[in-house]
Amino acid sequence: MTGGGKRFVAVIIAALAFAAGANCSPASEAAPPSALNVADFGARGDGGTDDTEAFANALKAAAERGVSEVAAPPGLYRIGGALEIPHGISLSGSWKSPHHAQTVGPTTGTVILAVGGRGREDGPPLFLLNANAALRGLTIFYPEQSMREVVPYPWTIQGRGMHCTIENLTLVNAYQAVDFGTHHNELHVVRNVFGLALRRGIWVDNCTDIGRIENVHFNPHYWARSPWIGRGRGPDWNTLMNYLVANGEAFIFGRSDWEYVLNTFCYGYRVGYKFIPGRSGIGTNGNFLGIGADGGNIGLLAEAANPYGLLVTNGEFVAMRGPEPTEIVTGPDFRGVLQLNNCAFWGPAFRVARLQGPGTVSFNQCNFVQWNRTQPALRVEGGAVSVIGCRFQKAFPHIFIGEQVKGATLIGNLATGPFQVERHPDARVEMLANIGDLQDGTPSRSKKEKTQKP
Repeated sequence: MTGGGKRFVAVIIAALAFAAGANCSPASEAAPPSALNVADFGARGDGGTDDTEAFANALKAAAERGVSEVAAPPGLYRIGGALEIPHGISLSGSWKSPHHAQTVGPTTGTVILAVGGRGREDGPPLFLLNANAALRGLTIFYPEQSMREVVPYPWTIQGRGMHCTIENLTLVNAYQAVDFGTHHNELHVVRNVFGLALRRGIWVDNCTDIGRIENVHFNPHYWARSPWIGRGRGPDWNTLMNYLVANGEAFIFGRSDWEYVLNTFCYGYRVGYKFIPGRSGIGTNGNFLGIGADGGNIGLLAEAANPYGLLVTNGEFVAMRGPEPTEIVTGPDFRGVLQLNNCAFWGPAFRVARLQGPGTVSFNQCNFVQWNRTQPALRVEGGAVSVIGCRFQKAFPHIFIGEQVKGATLIGNLATGPFQVERHPDARVEMLANIGDLQDGTPSRSKKEKTQKP
């Protein structure tokens, strides 16, 4: 290579080196870490120190430094105030999935001891999520709550804006669990949340784009069997159950434009799934698959719904506590559409359904196992109803059709004993291919008594 060629190459190398240096940040301006740790901001996690300020400072620093996650390692974090999770920030504990509280010990996982807001149902939430924020991997316990005398607290978690995410939480004894109703929101995600909500579980309203609720389970034994109780169900179990069946509402839906709810369950509540007019006067339309309401007073109460319908598939409903336990109830002002497909109804219910109002309800391929012998399984007082391909497993009254019913189609149903339908003469009813006098393998009490007489 000639001298001129060598000088040309040297110039090119120097230029490339200068460009590389210009595009590289010095060490002091390196990319921020992927997560901040609350311990670095003074969080002790010893169960006695109030760590609210340390959490708040870590969350604020993450937003200022462009860090997307704040980590809370295993410990008992006492939180006496309210925390706001900024836009786009995830607050993450150590749990990778929800767990039964019975397995939680003082040194197990990330545990929040919530002590703020006692007696203030409408106070600021424990955690407020802004748009695109997330809360993951925590156990949350209210150490000052009592089974003997339940005290109100604010919402544990509240979300606002677009795409808030809640995942992998155990709520041992929240008073109000998850609020996506106070603020306008869209595309919320609630996934893998297990535990107990004493007054309200999840409330959805003001949602104008598809929200998702998946794998959520509310059951009082998450508190009764926890190490903080330590006696299994204990002497206050009945007091707790009486409170739930008198006051508890597990899933509450106001306005939501196509809510997708998958594999959810609740036990012991006054109302399992409640559909109401939102504050704007608009109800819900949504897809509810694999839902269950067990051991309570009303499994599903529909006071409002959009014309697009509430689509309930593979549901399981048991009513057994409180006054006249009934699995499906529509209110006197219900004007929407409720479709129940491939659902099972069982337990010592007073009746399976009481349908009021001018709306439309359908039962398709459903299984009615138990109800009170003095009541029809389905009491239809208004609107329109279709009962198609269902199985009535008792030789008790099956269907009552009242004067205000605009139309009823009863097609292809199977019944133990004669297919019993009481109808008002002014109600329009069409019946086709219904078969009675089948045996269910378990004789009714009246039949059993007859076989025992000499």
